Amino acid sequence: MSYRKVLLCLSCLFLSNVLFAKTATPSNKSRFIPLLKTKLGDYKVVSASSSLCVDSQLSLINPVYPDAGFKLGSQIVFESLHNGTRTTKKPDFCFVTSSFKYKSDGVDNSLRMSRCVDPVNEKTIRQSIEFVSPTTVKYTLNDPQVQCTFEKQAD
Repeated sequence: MSYRKVLLCLSCLFLSNVLFAKTATPSNKSRFIPLLKTKLGDYKVVSASSSLCVDSQLSLINPVYPDAGFKLGSQIVFESLHNGTRTTKKPDFCFVTSSFKYKSDGVDNSLRMSRCVDPVNEKTIRQSIEFVSPTTVKYTLNDPQVQCTFEKQAD
């Protein structure tokens, strides 16, 4: 193989890696928290499918310790931010498994709750926050089915 062909192949490989990395770079908690901090503030509901959707403030649960999570009002809460999946023991439950998937425009959170007494009561709840635009936030919950869109208010 000639030097020119090798150089061309390496250039193509480098370019494809650069392009792929730009579109497929996974996000994580350390990238999400700075993004979240830019979105904090007062929000007004622009569309809602539930009484859970009310004008609210997007805020950190503990500003000194952002890993504690964030909330949008008092009913929409994403607690104990962590990477990947974590299982904990909670009162009245056998276990609660929490999983976070951070994206470049938000976060998905899944909670699987199991009661040791009656496994039939096992339940999985999925909720997500999506930053649709610099001033628009969309919240979804799978059970009960909830979808809210919020618009950030001027400071």
